[in-house]
Amino acid sequence: MFQDFKLEDEAWRKLRHRKAYLVAGGVQELAAMNVESAIPEITAKLNDSRTAVYQEAQYAIVTFKGYEGLGFLDHFDRPLSDWQQLRLLFSIHEIPELSELHVDTWLKSSNDSVVIFTLRLIRKFRLMTFYTEVFNLLDHPSTKVRIQAIRTLQAIENSGTIQQFIQNFDLQPIEVQIEILKAMKIAKSRESEHFLKDQLWNHSQVSIKISAAEVLVVLGEEHYLREISQREDTYDELTQIIKHALQEKKC
Repeated sequence: MFQDFKLEDEAWRKLRHRKAYLVAGGVQELAAMNVESAIPEITAKLNDSRTAVYQEAQYAIVTFKGYEGLGFLDHFDRPLSDWQQLRLLFSIHEIPELSELHVDTWLKSSNDSVVIFTLRLIRKFRLMTFYTEVFNLLDHPSTKVRIQAIRTLQAIENSGTIQQFIQNFDLQPIEVQIEILKAMKIAKSRESEHFLKDQLWNHSQVSIKISAAEVLVVLGEEHYLREISQREDTYDELTQIIKHALQEKKC
């Protein structure tokens, strides 16, 4: 029907138009109808200065070529929005065996959004071989990158992950510390029990105390929490934190 009604001709006209929304529409239509002869012109749109155009071109090329279509990330220096990242991830169904070089390059990109996308890609396909490279990103200047690195480490965890989280905890900003505690909550490892109790008693931030208490509840430490909440020497704020965590468990 696309060909019978000459809609392909209309899509080509849009592709060559000056208005960004029409160009983006042409790219979208040609990709949806799998017009492979359009690949060279769509590839050229990857360098377009207009966001709507280059984003649609990115999605189209990945739709056509799969993982190979992500090659534009090698030198991409503009923001890759969360929505665009999700679109691209949804279009990738498999990773070729010789993907290590590209992934390693993207993890070292100066573009934080490319690094974050790559971490999400590693999570989706459980690329265990990049564990060390992901762990090294806990020193990254961007807090957002560190948070995604924690999520990825949790997804590809090994026997040493919890101890590495514990050892790096004090070196991280609060936002990353909270993410570490979320990862421990998912892992449900009793290896973190002593560490969590220490955070509950001694951390200066209420948000960390709350998160630590919630993880202890998940680990089955309700009796311990109730016991200290009823002690006379337990300060009021800690008692309220514990009650909050126990109430969350009931919910």
